[in-house]
Amino acid sequence: MEAVLGLCLMLLRVSHGVETQCDGRQDGAQCYGAVGGTVALQLMDSVVGLVRYRWTFNNTKIILNGRKNTPVNLTDNRYSFTPSNGTFRMNNLRRSDGGEYTLLIFDSNGTNTEKRTLKLVVQAPVSSVRLVSECLSQGEMRVSCLSEGGDSPQYSWTLDGHTLTDAELLTGHNETNNITLKQHVSGRLACSVRNHVSDVLKQQMISTCGFTFINCTSDGKHISQWVFAANNTLCIEPTTASSTVTEMGPPTEGVETQCDGRQDGAQCYGAVGGTVALQLMDSAVGLVRYRWKFNNTKIILTRRKNTLVNLTDNRYSFTPSNGTFRMNNLRRSDGGEYTLNIFDSKGTNTEQRTLKLVVQAPVSSVRLVSERLSQGEMRVSCLSEGGDSPQYSWTLDGHTLTDAELLTGHNETNNITLKQHVSGRLACSVRNHVSSVFADEKISAFKDPALLICGMMFAVAVISVIGIFIFFHLKKKKYKQGEVATNPRAMEPSGDSFSAVELRSSSDH
Repeated sequence: MEAVLGLCLMLLRVSHGVETQCDGRQDGAQCYGAVGGTVALQLMDSVVGLVRYRWTFNNTKIILNGRKNTPVNLTDNRYSFTPSNGTFRMNNLRRSDGGEYTLLIFDSNGTNTEKRTLKLVVQAPVSSVRLVSECLSQGEMRVSCLSEGGDSPQYSWTLDGHTLTDAELLTGHNETNNITLKQHVSGRLACSVRNHVSDVLKQQMISTCGFTFINCTSDGKHISQWVFAANNTLCIEPTTASSTVTEMGPPTEGVETQCDGRQDGAQCYGAVGGTVALQLMDSAVGLVRYRWKFNNTKIILTRRKNTLVNLTDNRYSFTPSNGTFRMNNLRRSDGGEYTLNIFDSKGTNTEQRTLKLVVQAPVSSVRLVSERLSQGEMRVSCLSEGGDSPQYSWTLDGHTLTDAELLTGHNETNNITLKQHVSGRLACSVRNHVSSVFADEKISAFKDPALLICGMMFAVAVISVIGIFIFFHLKKKKYKQGEVATNPRAMEPSGDSFSAVELRSSSDH
Protein backbone atom coordinates (compact mmCIF):
# COMPACT_ATOMS: atom_id res chain seq x y z
CA MET A 1 0.00 0.00 0.00
CA GLU A 2 2.84 2.40 0.88
CA ALA A 3 4.57 1.62 -2.42
CA VAL A 4 1.36 2.35 -4.36
CA LEU A 5 0.87 5.63 -2.46
CA GLY A 6 4.48 6.63 -3.12
CA LEU A 7 4.10 5.95 -6.83
CA CYS A 8 0.87 7.97 -6.94
CA LEU A 9 2.57 10.91 -5.20
CA MET A 10 5.48 10.70 -7.63
CA LEU A 11 3.12 10.74 -10.58
CA LEU A 12 1.31 13.72 -9.14
CA ARG A 13 4.58 15.60 -8.70
CA VAL A 14 5.57 14.86 -12.30
CA SER A 15 2.25 15.70 -13.88
CA HIS A 16 1.65 18.84 -11.81
CA GLY A 17 2.27 21.86 -14.00
CA VAL A 18 2.30 19.88 -17.30
CA GLU A 19 0.35 21.93 -19.83
CA THR A 20 -0.57 20.90 -23.34
CA GLN A 21 -2.16 22.97 -26.07
CA CYS A 22 -4.38 21.97 -28.96
CA ASP A 23 -6.08 23.69 -31.89
CA GLY A 24 -9.71 22.54 -31.80
CA ARG A 25 -10.99 24.84 -34.53
CA GLN A 26 -11.04 21.99 -37.04
CA ASP A 27 -13.83 19.42 -36.80
CA GLY A 28 -12.55 16.05 -35.55
CA ALA A 29 -9.44 17.45 -33.84
CA GLN A 30 -7.45 15.02 -31.64
CA CYS A 31 -6.09 16.55 -28.42
CA TYR A 32 -4.09 15.26 -25.45
CA GLY A 33 -3.80 16.26 -21.79
CA ALA A 34 -1.76 15.00 -18.81
CA VAL A 35 -3.31 13.52 -15.67
CA GLY A 36 -3.18 16.28 -13.06
CA GLY A 37 -2.12 18.86 -15.62
CA THR A 38 -3.78 21.51 -17.78
CA VAL A 39 -4.99 21.50 -21.38
CA ALA A 40 -5.65 24.67 -23.38
CA LEU A 41 -8.09 24.13 -26.27
CA GLN A 42 -8.64 26.86 -28.83
CA LEU A 43 -12.25 26.38 -29.85
CA MET A 44 -12.67 29.46 -32.06
CA ASP A 45 -10.85 32.65 -33.04
CA SER A 46 -13.11 34.83 -30.89
CA VAL A 47 -16.67 34.93 -29.58
CA VAL A 48 -17.12 38.52 -30.74
CA GLY A 49 -20.27 38.70 -32.84
CA LEU A 50 -21.62 35.32 -31.72
CA VAL A 51 -25.17 35.30 -30.36
CA ARG A 52 -25.03 31.99 -28.54
CA TYR A 53 -22.69 29.00 -28.24
CA ARG A 54 -22.50 25.83 -26.16
CA TRP A 55 -19.71 23.36 -25.33
CA THR A 56 -20.81 19.86 -24.26
CA PHE A 57 -19.09 16.66 -23.12
CA ASN A 58 -20.15 13.31 -24.61
CA ASN A 59 -23.35 15.00 -25.83
CA THR A 60 -24.80 15.00 -22.29
CA LYS A 61 -22.93 17.29 -19.93
CA ILE A 62 -23.00 21.04 -20.66
CA ILE A 63 -19.64 22.53 -19.75
CA LEU A 64 -19.88 26.04 -21.15
CA ASN A 65 -22.87 28.20 -22.09
CA GLY A 66 -22.37 31.57 -23.72
CA ARG A 67 -24.85 34.24 -24.80
CA LYS A 68 -24.28 37.65 -26.27
CA ASN A 69 -23.84 40.43 -23.68
CA THR A 70 -24.03 37.98 -20.75
CA PRO A 71 -21.26 36.41 -18.64
CA VAL A 72 -19.99 32.99 -19.70
CA ASN A 73 -21.49 30.18 -17.61
CA LEU A 74 -18.93 27.49 -16.60
CA THR A 75 -20.14 24.38 -14.78
CA ASP A 76 -16.89 23.49 -12.95
CA ASN A 77 -14.35 25.66 -11.10
CA ARG A 78 -11.56 23.74 -12.89
CA TYR A 79 -12.61 25.40 -16.15
CA SER A 80 -11.80 28.83 -17.56
CA PHE A 81 -12.64 30.51 -20.86
CA THR A 82 -11.15 33.54 -22.61
CA PRO A 83 -13.75 34.99 -25.01
CA SER A 84 -11.25 37.28 -26.78
CA ASN A 85 -9.28 34.34 -28.24
CA GLY A 86 -11.79 31.52 -27.83
CA THR A 87 -9.49 29.41 -25.59
CA PHE A 88 -11.00 26.96 -23.09
CA ARG A 89 -8.76 25.64 -20.29
CA MET A 90 -9.22 22.62 -18.04
CA ASN A 91 -7.02 22.33 -14.93
CA ASN A 92 -6.23 19.32 -12.71
CA LEU A 93 -7.20 16.90 -15.48
CA ARG A 94 -8.72 13.53 -14.61
CA ARG A 95 -8.92 10.43 -16.72
CA SER A 96 -12.70 10.84 -16.71
CA ASP A 97 -12.23 14.11 -18.62
CA GLY A 98 -11.24 12.11 -21.68
CA GLY A 99 -13.93 11.78 -24.34
CA GLU A 100 -15.71 13.66 -27.11
CA TYR A 101 -16.49 17.37 -26.83
CA THR A 102 -18.91 19.20 -29.11
CA LEU A 103 -19.15 22.91 -29.86
CA LEU A 104 -22.52 24.23 -31.07
CA ILE A 105 -22.98 27.77 -32.43
CA PHE A 106 -26.47 29.29 -32.83
CA ASP A 107 -27.81 32.31 -34.66
CA SER A 108 -30.33 34.87 -33.36
CA ASN A 109 -33.21 32.57 -34.29
CA GLY A 110 -31.79 29.73 -32.17
CA THR A 111 -30.81 27.72 -35.25
CA ASN A 112 -27.66 25.59 -34.95
CA THR A 113 -25.40 27.08 -37.63
CA GLU A 114 -22.16 25.25 -36.85
CA LYS A 115 -21.10 22.05 -35.09
CA ARG A 116 -17.57 20.83 -34.38
CA THR A 117 -16.35 17.84 -32.38
CA LEU A 118 -13.04 17.31 -30.61
CA LYS A 119 -11.66 14.18 -28.96
CA LEU A 120 -9.58 14.59 -25.80
CA VAL A 121 -7.29 11.79 -24.56
CA VAL A 122 -5.94 12.12 -21.00
CA GLN A 123 -2.66 10.28 -20.43
CA ALA A 124 -0.37 9.71 -17.44
CA PRO A 125 3.07 11.19 -18.21
CA VAL A 126 6.28 9.15 -18.03
CA SER A 127 7.69 9.70 -14.53
CA SER A 128 11.19 8.16 -14.70
CA VAL A 129 13.50 6.13 -16.92
CA ARG A 130 16.50 3.93 -16.14
CA LEU A 131 18.91 1.89 -18.24
CA VAL A 132 19.94 -1.64 -17.28
CA SER A 133 22.82 -3.21 -19.21
CA GLU A 134 24.26 -6.72 -19.24
CA CYS A 135 27.24 -8.20 -21.08
CA LEU A 136 26.51 -11.46 -22.89
CA SER A 137 28.80 -14.43 -23.36
CA GLN A 138 30.16 -13.35 -26.75
CA GLY A 139 30.79 -9.75 -25.73
CA GLU A 140 27.49 -8.30 -26.93
CA MET A 141 25.60 -5.94 -24.62
CA ARG A 142 21.90 -6.25 -23.85
CA VAL A 143 20.34 -2.96 -22.73
CA SER A 144 16.83 -2.45 -21.36
CA CYS A 145 15.09 0.92 -21.13
CA LEU A 146 12.75 0.71 -18.15
CA SER A 147 10.15 3.44 -17.62
CA GLU A 148 7.68 4.11 -14.83
CA GLY A 149 4.29 5.67 -15.31
CA GLY A 150 3.21 6.87 -18.73
CA ASP A 151 0.40 5.58 -20.92
CA SER A 152 1.35 4.16 -24.34
CA PRO A 153 5.10 4.84 -24.02
CA GLN A 154 7.17 5.05 -27.20
CA TYR A 155 10.92 4.38 -27.22
CA SER A 156 13.79 5.69 -29.30
CA TRP A 157 17.56 5.14 -29.04
CA THR A 158 20.60 7.18 -30.03
CA LEU A 159 24.35 6.63 -29.77
CA ASP A 160 26.50 9.77 -29.59
CA GLY A 161 23.52 11.72 -30.92
CA HIS A 162 22.72 9.57 -33.98
CA THR A 163 20.03 6.95 -34.40
CA LEU A 164 21.29 3.39 -33.90
CA THR A 165 22.08 1.62 -37.16
CA ASP A 166 21.98 -2.02 -38.23
CA ALA A 167 25.77 -2.04 -38.01
CA GLU A 168 25.46 -1.40 -34.25
CA LEU A 169 22.35 -3.44 -33.44
CA LEU A 170 22.40 -7.21 -33.11
CA THR A 171 18.72 -7.55 -32.14
CA GLY A 172 15.88 -5.12 -31.57
CA HIS A 173 15.33 -1.79 -33.26
CA ASN A 174 15.04 1.88 -32.38
CA GLU A 175 11.43 1.70 -31.22
CA THR A 176 11.69 -1.17 -28.72
CA ASN A 177 12.65 -0.95 -25.06
CA ASN A 178 15.13 -3.87 -25.29
CA ILE A 179 18.10 -3.93 -27.64
CA THR A 180 21.30 -5.92 -28.03
CA LEU A 181 24.41 -4.08 -29.21
CA LYS A 182 27.22 -5.69 -31.17
CA GLN A 183 30.63 -6.26 -29.60
CA HIS A 184 32.41 -3.17 -30.93
CA VAL A 185 29.80 -0.58 -29.89
CA SER A 186 30.75 2.14 -27.36
CA GLY A 187 29.84 5.76 -26.68
CA ARG A 188 27.03 7.73 -25.06
CA LEU A 189 23.86 5.64 -25.32
CA ALA A 190 20.54 7.41 -24.78
CA CYS A 191 16.98 6.13 -24.52
CA SER A 192 14.05 8.51 -24.91
CA VAL A 193 10.61 7.51 -23.61
CA ARG A 194 7.71 9.67 -24.62
CA ASN A 195 3.99 9.86 -25.11
CA HIS A 196 1.76 12.72 -26.19
CA VAL A 197 2.15 14.59 -22.87
CA SER A 198 5.74 13.86 -21.75
CA ASP A 199 9.24 13.09 -22.95
CA VAL A 200 11.95 11.74 -20.60
CA LEU A 201 15.54 10.95 -21.57
CA LYS A 202 18.08 8.69 -19.85
CA GLN A 203 21.65 8.27 -21.05
CA GLN A 204 24.88 6.66 -19.93
CA MET A 205 28.39 6.12 -21.21
CA ILE A 206 28.96 2.54 -22.36
CA SER A 207 32.16 0.76 -23.32
CA THR A 208 32.70 -2.46 -25.22
CA CYS A 209 32.28 -5.62 -23.20
CA GLY A 210 35.52 -7.46 -22.59
CA PHE A 211 37.32 -9.63 -20.10
CA THR A 212 38.17 -7.52 -17.07
CA PHE A 213 40.19 -8.53 -14.05
CA ILE A 214 38.16 -7.83 -10.92
CA ASN A 215 39.03 -8.25 -7.26
CA CYS A 216 36.48 -9.12 -4.60
CA THR A 217 37.15 -9.53 -0.90
CA SER A 218 35.36 -11.93 1.37
CA ASP A 219 36.14 -12.06 5.10
CA GLY A 220 39.35 -10.19 4.40
CA LYS A 221 40.58 -12.66 1.77
CA HIS A 222 41.02 -11.53 -1.82
CA ILE A 223 39.20 -13.48 -4.50
CA SER A 224 40.46 -12.64 -7.99
CA GLN A 225 38.68 -13.81 -11.08
CA TRP A 226 38.20 -13.05 -14.77
CA VAL A 227 34.64 -12.09 -15.56
CA PHE A 228 32.84 -10.54 -18.51
CA ALA A 229 32.17 -6.98 -17.40
CA ALA A 230 31.09 -3.70 -18.90
CA ASN A 231 31.51 -0.17 -17.66
CA ASN A 232 30.29 0.26 -14.06
CA THR A 233 29.44 -3.44 -13.72
CA LEU A 234 29.90 -5.04 -10.31
CA CYS A 235 31.79 -8.25 -9.82
CA ILE A 236 29.96 -11.28 -8.42
CA GLU A 237 29.09 -10.38 -4.86
CA PRO A 238 30.12 -12.89 -2.18
CA THR A 239 27.41 -14.13 0.15
CA THR A 240 29.11 -13.40 3.49
CA ALA A 241 27.84 -10.45 5.47
CA SER A 242 31.30 -8.90 5.83
CA SER A 243 32.10 -9.05 2.12
CA THR A 244 32.87 -6.02 0.00
CA VAL A 245 32.54 -5.56 -3.75
CA THR A 246 34.80 -3.72 -6.15
CA GLU A 247 32.98 -1.38 -8.49
CA MET A 248 34.57 -0.75 -11.84
CA GLY A 249 35.00 2.93 -12.66
CA PRO A 250 34.69 4.65 -16.03
CA PRO A 251 37.23 3.77 -18.73
CA THR A 252 40.01 6.23 -19.45
CA GLU A 253 39.27 6.08 -23.18
CA GLY A 254 37.20 9.08 -24.17
CA VAL A 255 38.05 11.17 -21.07
CA GLU A 256 38.55 14.72 -22.31
CA THR A 257 39.70 17.72 -20.32
CA GLN A 258 39.85 21.34 -21.40
CA CYS A 259 42.13 24.17 -20.30
CA ASP A 260 42.54 27.85 -21.05
CA GLY A 261 46.22 28.37 -21.85
CA ARG A 262 45.97 31.97 -22.96
CA GLN A 263 47.45 33.20 -19.66
CA ASP A 264 51.16 32.79 -19.05
CA GLY A 265 51.88 30.09 -16.45
CA ALA A 266 48.56 28.25 -16.88
CA GLN A 267 48.22 24.88 -15.09
CA CYS A 268 46.44 22.19 -17.11
CA TYR A 269 45.53 18.53 -16.57
CA GLY A 270 44.95 15.56 -18.86
CA ALA A 271 44.02 11.90 -18.34
CA VAL A 272 46.29 9.02 -19.30
CA GLY A 273 44.83 7.60 -22.53
CA GLY A 274 42.46 10.55 -22.90
CA THR A 275 42.40 13.88 -24.73
CA VAL A 276 43.26 17.42 -23.64
CA ALA A 277 42.05 20.52 -25.49
CA LEU A 278 44.30 23.55 -24.85
CA GLN A 279 43.20 26.98 -26.02
CA LEU A 280 46.48 28.70 -26.81
CA MET A 281 45.12 31.92 -28.34
CA ASP A 282 41.85 33.53 -29.41
CA SER A 283 42.66 32.90 -33.08
CA ALA A 284 45.74 32.21 -35.17
CA VAL A 285 44.29 34.00 -38.18
CA GLY A 286 46.51 36.92 -39.18
CA LEU A 287 49.59 35.76 -37.29
CA VAL A 288 52.79 35.68 -39.36
CA ARG A 289 54.54 32.91 -37.49
CA TYR A 290 54.15 30.94 -34.26
CA ARG A 291 55.72 27.91 -32.65
CA TRP A 292 54.63 25.52 -29.89
CA LYS A 293 57.42 23.63 -28.06
CA PHE A 294 57.67 20.98 -25.37
CA ASN A 295 60.27 21.38 -22.58
CA ASN A 296 62.09 23.93 -24.79
CA THR A 297 63.47 21.17 -26.98
CA LYS A 298 60.79 19.38 -28.99
CA ILE A 299 58.91 21.42 -31.60
CA ILE A 300 55.29 20.25 -31.72
CA LEU A 301 53.64 22.86 -33.94
CA THR A 302 55.00 25.44 -36.37
CA ARG A 303 53.18 27.77 -38.70
CA ARG A 304 54.22 30.48 -41.14
CA LYS A 305 51.82 32.79 -42.93
CA ASN A 306 50.36 31.28 -46.08
CA THR A 307 51.73 27.84 -45.23
CA LEU A 308 50.10 24.81 -43.71
CA VAL A 309 50.31 24.11 -40.00
CA ASN A 310 53.07 21.58 -39.34
CA LEU A 311 52.28 19.02 -36.61
CA THR A 312 55.00 16.58 -35.57
CA ASP A 313 52.73 13.77 -34.25
CA ASN A 314 49.51 12.28 -35.63
CA ARG A 315 48.06 12.43 -32.13
CA TYR A 316 47.96 16.24 -32.42
CA SER A 317 45.44 18.55 -34.08
CA PHE A 318 45.13 22.33 -34.24
CA THR A 319 42.21 24.60 -35.13
CA PRO A 320 43.55 28.04 -36.24
CA SER A 321 40.11 29.71 -36.13
CA ASN A 322 39.85 29.35 -32.34
CA GLY A 323 43.48 28.66 -31.45
CA THR A 324 42.77 25.25 -29.87
CA PHE A 325 45.45 22.55 -29.76
CA ARG A 326 44.37 18.98 -29.01
CA MET A 327 46.42 15.98 -27.90
CA ASN A 328 44.85 12.51 -28.09
CA ASN A 329 45.85 9.25 -26.40
CA LEU A 330 47.82 11.09 -23.73
CA ARG A 331 50.89 9.49 -22.19
CA ARG A 332 52.61 10.32 -18.92
CA SER A 333 55.59 11.49 -20.94
CA ASP A 334 53.39 14.24 -22.40
CA GLY A 335 53.42 15.97 -19.03
CA GLY A 336 55.77 18.95 -18.76
CA GLU A 337 56.20 22.58 -19.77
CA TYR A 338 54.97 23.88 -23.10
CA THR A 339 55.99 27.22 -24.62
CA LEU A 340 54.20 29.29 -27.25
CA ASN A 341 56.29 31.80 -29.24
CA ILE A 342 54.70 34.35 -31.58
CA PHE A 343 56.85 36.20 -34.11
CA ASP A 344 56.31 39.29 -36.25
CA SER A 345 57.17 39.67 -39.95
CA LYS A 346 60.80 40.45 -39.08
CA GLY A 347 61.17 37.24 -37.11
CA THR A 348 61.22 39.01 -33.75
CA ASN A 349 59.69 37.09 -30.85
CA THR A 350 56.86 39.42 -29.81
CA GLU A 351 55.14 37.17 -27.29
CA GLN A 352 56.02 34.14 -25.20
CA ARG A 353 53.73 32.15 -22.91
CA THR A 354 54.33 28.96 -20.95
CA LEU A 355 51.88 26.29 -19.85
CA LYS A 356 52.40 23.33 -17.53
CA LEU A 357 50.57 20.11 -18.35
CA VAL A 358 50.13 17.39 -15.72
CA VAL A 359 49.01 13.98 -17.00
CA GLN A 360 47.22 11.93 -14.34
CA ALA A 361 45.82 8.43 -14.24
CA PRO A 362 42.10 8.64 -13.48
CA VAL A 363 40.59 6.78 -10.55
CA SER A 364 39.54 3.39 -11.94
CA SER A 365 37.50 1.90 -9.10
CA VAL A 366 36.39 2.45 -5.52
CA ARG A 367 35.22 0.05 -2.83
CA LEU A 368 34.06 0.44 0.76
CA VAL A 369 35.28 -1.94 3.47
CA SER A 370 33.48 -1.73 6.81
CA GLU A 371 34.16 -3.34 10.18
CA ARG A 372 32.10 -3.23 13.40
CA LEU A 373 34.26 -2.46 16.46
CA SER A 374 33.87 -3.83 19.99
CA GLN A 375 31.84 -0.90 21.31
CA GLY A 376 29.53 -0.81 18.31
CA GLU A 377 31.35 1.88 16.31
CA MET A 378 31.93 1.24 12.61
CA ARG A 379 35.30 1.68 10.92
CA VAL A 380 34.96 2.30 7.17
CA SER A 381 37.77 2.45 4.62
CA CYS A 382 37.44 3.94 1.14
CA LEU A 383 39.87 2.02 -1.08
CA SER A 384 40.56 3.30 -4.59
CA GLU A 385 42.52 1.80 -7.45
CA GLY A 386 44.39 3.82 -10.00
CA GLY A 387 44.26 7.58 -9.88
CA ASP A 388 47.13 9.95 -9.11
CA SER A 389 46.79 12.24 -6.07
CA PRO A 390 43.31 10.99 -5.05
CA GLN A 391 41.17 13.22 -2.83
CA TYR A 392 38.38 11.81 -0.67
CA SER A 393 35.03 13.13 0.55
CA TRP A 394 32.22 11.46 2.50
CA THR A 395 28.47 11.99 2.68
CA LEU A 396 25.63 10.37 4.61
CA ASP A 397 22.20 10.52 2.97
CA GLY A 398 23.52 13.34 0.79
CA HIS A 399 24.97 15.57 3.53
CA THR A 400 28.58 15.98 4.64
CA LEU A 401 29.44 13.94 7.74
CA THR A 402 29.33 15.96 10.97
CA ASP A 403 31.23 15.71 14.27
CA ALA A 404 28.07 14.23 15.81
CA GLU A 405 28.44 11.26 13.43
CA LEU A 406 32.23 10.90 13.31
CA LEU A 407 34.24 9.32 16.13
CA THR A 408 37.61 9.62 14.37
CA GLY A 409 38.76 10.88 10.98
CA HIS A 410 37.25 13.65 8.89
CA ASN A 411 35.63 14.20 5.51
CA GLU A 412 38.90 14.31 3.54
CA THR A 413 40.51 11.08 4.76
CA ASN A 414 40.00 7.61 3.33
CA ASN A 415 39.47 6.02 6.78
CA ILE A 416 36.75 7.07 9.20
CA THR A 417 35.09 5.68 12.32
CA LEU A 418 31.35 6.28 12.78
CA LYS A 419 29.57 6.44 16.11
CA GLN A 420 27.17 3.72 17.24
CA HIS A 421 23.89 5.44 16.32
CA VAL A 422 24.81 6.31 12.72
CA SER A 423 22.74 4.77 9.91
CA GLY A 424 21.79 5.64 6.33
CA ARG A 425 23.41 5.59 2.87
CA LEU A 426 27.12 6.24 3.25
CA ALA A 427 29.00 7.39 0.15
CA CYS A 428 32.69 7.97 -0.52
CA SER A 429 33.79 10.03 -3.52
CA VAL A 430 37.35 9.77 -4.84
CA ARG A 431 38.50 12.34 -7.35
CA ASN A 432 41.48 14.00 -8.92
CA HIS A 433 41.78 16.62 -11.64
CA VAL A 434 40.70 14.23 -14.40
CA SER A 435 38.16 11.87 -12.79
CA SER A 436 35.60 11.39 -10.04
CA VAL A 437 34.27 8.00 -8.91
CA PHE A 438 32.15 7.07 -5.90
CA ALA A 439 30.88 4.02 -4.08
CA ASP A 440 28.08 3.82 -1.52
CA GLU A 441 26.42 1.32 0.76
CA LYS A 442 23.54 1.19 3.23
CA ILE A 443 24.71 1.05 6.86
CA SER A 444 22.61 0.50 9.97
CA ALA A 445 22.95 1.67 13.58
CA PHE A 446 24.58 -0.72 16.06
CA LYS A 447 22.31 -2.99 18.06
CA ASP A 448 24.27 -4.65 20.90
CA PRO A 449 23.31 -8.34 21.13
CA ALA A 450 24.53 -8.38 24.74
CA LEU A 451 21.93 -5.78 25.65
CA LEU A 452 19.28 -7.87 23.94
CA ILE A 453 20.35 -10.98 25.87
CA CYS A 454 20.39 -9.05 29.17
CA GLY A 455 16.96 -7.68 28.41
CA MET A 456 15.62 -11.14 27.68
CA MET A 457 17.19 -12.51 30.88
CA PHE A 458 15.66 -9.68 32.90
CA ALA A 459 12.25 -10.34 31.32
CA VAL A 460 12.54 -14.06 32.13
CA ALA A 461 13.49 -13.22 35.73
CA VAL A 462 10.52 -10.89 36.15
CA ILE A 463 8.14 -13.46 34.67
CA SER A 464 9.58 -16.13 36.97
CA VAL A 465 9.10 -13.97 40.09
CA ILE A 466 5.53 -13.18 39.07
CA GLY A 467 4.88 -16.85 38.43
CA ILE A 468 6.26 -17.86 41.86
CA PHE A 469 4.17 -15.18 43.56
CA ILE A 470 0.99 -16.33 41.83
CA PHE A 471 1.79 -19.97 42.67
CA PHE A 472 2.19 -19.32 46.42
CA HIS A 473 -0.80 -16.97 46.46
CA LEU A 474 -3.03 -19.66 44.93
CA LYS A 475 -1.59 -22.31 47.26
CA LYS A 476 -2.28 -20.13 50.32
CA LYS A 477 -5.79 -19.45 49.12
CA LYS A 478 -6.41 -23.17 48.60
CA TYR A 479 -5.04 -23.92 52.09
CA LYS A 480 -7.45 -21.44 53.70
CA GLN A 481 -10.37 -22.88 51.78
CA GLY A 482 -9.46 -26.38 53.08
CA GLU A 483 -9.23 -25.11 56.65
CA VAL A 484 -12.71 -23.60 56.47
CA ALA A 485 -14.14 -26.84 55.11
CA THR A 486 -12.85 -28.88 58.15
CA ASN A 487 -13.81 -26.24 60.79
CA PRO A 488 -16.96 -24.29 59.84
CA ARG A 489 -17.00 -22.35 63.15
CA ALA A 490 -13.74 -20.72 62.20
CA MET A 491 -15.75 -18.52 59.85
CA GLU A 492 -18.31 -17.44 62.64
CA PRO A 493 -17.77 -13.93 64.06
CA SER A 494 -16.61 -13.83 67.68
CA GLY A 495 -19.71 -11.93 68.90
CA ASP A 496 -22.09 -14.56 67.53
CA SER A 497 -20.06 -17.34 69.09
CA PHE A 498 -20.24 -15.72 72.49
CA SER A 499 -24.03 -15.39 72.25
CA ALA A 500 -24.42 -19.01 71.27
CA VAL A 501 -22.39 -20.20 74.26
CA GLU A 502 -24.41 -17.99 76.55
CA LEU A 503 -27.66 -19.38 75.13
CA ARG A 504 -26.58 -23.00 75.68
CA SER A 505 -25.56 -22.23 79.23
CA SER A 506 -29.02 -20.81 80.04
CA SER A 507 -30.78 -23.82 78.71
CA ASP A 508 -28.71 -26.07 80.90
CA HIS A 509 -30.13 -24.40 83.96
